[in-house]
This record gives sequence, structure tokens and C-alpha cells, in this order.
Amino acid sequence: MILNPTAGRGRAAALRPRISRFFEERGARAVWHVTRRPGHASQIVGELPPGLPAVAVGGDGTVHEVARACAGTGRPMGVLPAGSGNDYVKALGVGGDLRRAMEVVLAGEARAVDAGEVNGEFFDNGLGIGFDAEVAAGVVKAPAYLGGAGRYMWSVARLLWGFTCHPARLSFDDGTAVESETILVAVALGTTYGARFRLAPEARLDDGAFDVVWSDRVSRAEVIRLIPSALRGTLLRHPKVHMHRAREVEVELGRVVPAHVDGEILPPTRLFRARVLPGALRVLAPRG
Repeated sequence: MILNPTAGRGRAAALRPRISRFFEERGARAVWHVTRRPGHASQIVGELPPGLPAVAVGGDGTVHEVARACAGTGRPMGVLPAGSGNDYVKALGVGGDLRRAMEVVLAGEARAVDAGEVNGEFFDNGLGIGFDAEVAAGVVKAPAYLGGAGRYMWSVARLLWGFTCHPARLSFDDGTAVESETILVAVALGTTYGARFRLAPEARLDDGAFDVVWSDRVSRAEVIRLIPSALRGTLLRHPKVHMHRAREVEVELGRVVPAHVDGEILPPTRLFRARVLPGALRVLAPRG
């Protein structure tokens, strides 16, 4: 168990006794490794004996670090949701229920799933450019009492009064290219971002492709109407929202725009080159 004690504003650390008890009652033993600093989870995984599963106990940032260290090694990865967003377990079909996630870690099957790389940076769930990244950056400023989804909604509401659309050119590996003035570009492996926003409801972790989602230029009023659609998973029905499936995509912006992978903010740049890493991860997932 790779535990980030600060995940979920301390919730992850508080869950440790419950998790240990669950496995002990079923004849298994949880061996705990506690992270001390950013990047420590990846280091811990790299020092584990070969073949042992590495289970991320925390939020999507913890999953990101554990997945990065497991990618390409054959080491199975498990996920126990204990953070603010917990997007990755939703993409796995586990959801945010801790008990179900523990059952999957104990008795699930190791399934090959894709990962991604952008400008040399690994990701397991998605790359977000523009509004999406600004929301992710703003979550840390939100009041803790709002909880995971509430903090994301707080960040969205705060941004509505000052967002801008960005000139962008998207080029795909099939030769398709589009130009748009967009509020965001999401290069998705998983379905969900920011705890509840289903930006790419048709995405799959094992199809060898990204679902690339972007908008045309939108007004504040249109963004307000789009938010419920994103929560319901019906965003792609809107005429100003588009999706293209691709193994590789290049996004060139007219100016430097904030971006993130799996909620982790990237260095500022105008050019993003992303590619799928097919089957790079083995993840403990529900059987069947």
C-alpha cells in the first residue's frame, strides 16, 4: 500500500486502520509505505520486489505517481480511492466506493490498459489544456469543508468571471487538422475529470486511442449551460463541442496556456505533442 497521508485533506491517512482490518479479516496483510514528499510514491514503487502489486491509497496525484513507476514494468497496480477527485477508479469501472475498490484489489484481475505521454510527461487519465487546467490549479485554493466535488465546483464558479478562449490548431495522426478558438482541449484516456465532470463519456482505457474533446468559442452564458451537460455526460451532444479519436495529437496554441496531466500542472508552453502508450499499465480491475 502506497499511502499519501495528505490526500483528501488527511482522509487517506484516517482510512489506514479500516483498510488494514479489511484485508486481515480475509487472510491477507497490507504492507504500508507512507509518502513523505512529491515524487516519493514513484521512488517507493521502484524499490519494491519485482512482481508485487503496488496499490495507490490517495487521490489522482498518488495514482499518477504509482502508475508512472509501474508503466512498462509488468507490475500490477491497484487503486483505493481516498482523494478529492478519484477519477481513475471511475474509469476502471470501480467507482468511488472504498469497499468495492478493496474487493477488486483482493480478488480482481490484472488488466492491460493504455497510458499517455505528452512532451515527455507520463499520464494515466488525461491531459487538459485551458479551462480544465485552470480549474485543477484553483482547487487547492477552495475551502476544505466543500469536499472533493464541491471544491471543483467552487473553482469552476470562480473562473466563470474571467475565462478566455484560446486560438488552437489540433493535428491528428490520421491527417485531420482543425483550427478553433476554444475554452479547453481534453486529451482523454478516462471518462471523468474533476470528480464529476464527464468530459469524454465514450472514452475507454483499453482501446489504444485518446478521445480528444474541444469546444468552439463560447460565451459565459454558454459555459454555464455546458456545465450540467458535462456532469450528466451529455457534453458531446452540444453543437459547439467536438470529439476526435486519435493515437497521436499535436495541439498548438496561439499563446501560452495552462495545462495539466492527471491534475498535475505542467510547465508553460504553446505546443503539446501527445501519444498513446498502448497496454503500458497492468491494473487490478473488476473481473468480467
